[in-house]
Amino acid sequence: MERTQNPTHGDYSVTLPLKLARTLRQPPITIANELAAAMVLPPSFGRTTVAAPGFINVTLEPAWLQGQLASIADAEDRWGRSEIGRGAKIQVEFVSANPTGPLLFSHARGAVVGDVTARLLAASGFDVQREYYVNDRGRQVRLLGESIQARMLDQPVPDGGYSGDYVTEIATEATARAISPEPVTLSEFGVEWVQRRIQEDRVAQHDGATWFKSDSGKDEVLIKRDGYPTYFWSDILYHRDKFEKRGFDRVVDVWGADHQGQIGRVREALAVLGIDPGRLAVLLVQLVSVKRGEEIVRMSRRAGVGISLKEMLDEVGPDAVRYFFLLRSADAQMEFDVDLARRQSSENPVYYAQYAHARLANVLTFGAGVGADAVLDRLDSEWELELMRVMLRWPDVVREAAEAREPHRLAFFTDELVLLSRAARSTIANALGLMGVAAPDRM
Repeated sequence: MERTQNPTHGDYSVTLPLKLARTLRQPPITIANELAAAMVLPPSFGRTTVAAPGFINVTLEPAWLQGQLASIADAEDRWGRSEIGRGAKIQVEFVSANPTGPLLFSHARGAVVGDVTARLLAASGFDVQREYYVNDRGRQVRLLGESIQARMLDQPVPDGGYSGDYVTEIATEATARAISPEPVTLSEFGVEWVQRRIQEDRVAQHDGATWFKSDSGKDEVLIKRDGYPTYFWSDILYHRDKFEKRGFDRVVDVWGADHQGQIGRVREALAVLGIDPGRLAVLLVQLVSVKRGEEIVRMSRRAGVGISLKEMLDEVGPDAVRYFFLLRSADAQMEFDVDLARRQSSENPVYYAQYAHARLANVLTFGAGVGADAVLDRLDSEWELELMRVMLRWPDVVREAAEAREPHRLAFFTDELVLLSRAARSTIANALGLMGVAAPDRM
């Protein structure tokens, strides 16, 4: 049984006759008619029809739909929540930007995807921990340190170094605090156990570097010629810490799409360590471009150009940033239109969604003094019944979005709900108009 795509075909469609046709050697429509005649459905279901080539379409009773409204209202913020996670420990790690400069606006998409995924999992009964991983080792961090040191000593920035204004600000502050520009030796991270486990038959030394021998036939560097570990080596150690030391049942990582090639090799390394690679899920987040008027703003952390996250939050606000990033699947590239995000009109989807909520809240405020019981059976127009059907899908939307780890489904659902609210508003406005009563936008 599945939901129908066309409301005129009912609420649910049984497709079993199509699957049984070959086994029973009968036309699907014949099986559908026999099965429909034998079906005994609960009172919540009303009309049952058979449609070619072999569908059984079932419609929910209006009275049952109307009867669900009170339970939805009483549940308040608990509506849609479930316990499908059964308390399993799950960690969602997101953003984890290389700490070599300020957070740019492009990092915000991973932040929104990670945070909303964590919220969905928590609403579905998982024990959720959020984490931002600060990777303070490696070549890029060394170059950042050397760039700051050069600024402090009034020397040229090293090749491949960082030249943004923020580097000068850090160097100025470090000098003011009398911090020495000389490098400090970092303590070694305890990696002996992992090294021994992998080195049994997976590590090779050649070309002056240490390599992981992959089943894919493409070896991966663990330790580079200069003695610095690669991100791959850090990822192995980090995920072993998550699963074996901290005991998470599952881990969700939110990575940039340019790291797609790393997923398979990290899972392979986990399997070598005796950790089920299926416990790791990776969400890939595509690039974001920013549009101001007709201009597309390019970003580069190393050159120190682009829009900082703080700047964009100050300009359009966190609500617009969150909602806009959820209007498309995380694995699809998107363009963030700053002018649209600032616009206070129905063209701006987050503004209109919040406006619809505010109007409904006003209805409840002005209607709070009415003491009569609600006459739910009067809510029988097609748009009212359709609004009920959409609202009743909310628990499934939350569950399915959590299981698929696709937070954009929430924005899609909200847009659908807002569209129905617009239909309700238009109908009410027409009714008031026929009565000669004003339909104000503000009260």
